[in-house]
Amino acid sequence: MHESSSPSHAFLTLADIVGVYGIKGWLRLRVRLDDPNLLLSLSDLTLVAAPESRHSARQSVVVEALQVHGKGHIARLSGIADRTQAEALRGCEIQVAAADFPTAGDGEVYWRDLEGLEVWCTEDGSRALLGKVKRLLETGANDVLVVAPCEGSIDDREHLVPWIPDEVVTDIALTDRRIEVSWYVEA
Repeated sequence: MHESSSPSHAFLTLADIVGVYGIKGWLRLRVRLDDPNLLLSLSDLTLVAAPESRHSARQSVVVEALQVHGKGHIARLSGIADRTQAEALRGCEIQVAAADFPTAGDGEVYWRDLEGLEVWCTEDGSRALLGKVKRLLETGANDVLVVAPCEGSIDDREHLVPWIPDEVVTDIALTDRRIEVSWYVEA
């Protein structure tokens, strides 16, 4: 499978603050990373306030501690010392500039870079445009590309294509904004 350089995104959301934990300012997080510990090592994290928040719109933040708690995570942020301060952050996001996020390794690609790419299907020697990647679904067996119709696509239906590298997903060309798949078109 081939991957090439990725398109740019200004900021990436790494975690959502979904609640508080205890009285010492700890926060409940929904982490959007495969490796949550990146929150501890990335520099220049930004706290982005929810529209209804009393906090300023954007401010620099440091994740001082992170722990697994149940099915989620709890964290302590710099400058947040009590429950009242923590409550004010509910609904905020922790973001990082895309330029400060580690690049994908060889043979790897970030899901965010796949959204909007054209999906070209090859079946029985013919090639057709299925549509564009709308989103990806994480499932138990394998992840799934949700492909929405677009101008020039073979039909006006949404297609679900399993993310099985080399077998179904045969080529990814990020610079060309294209994914090649060996898949069938439903009748």
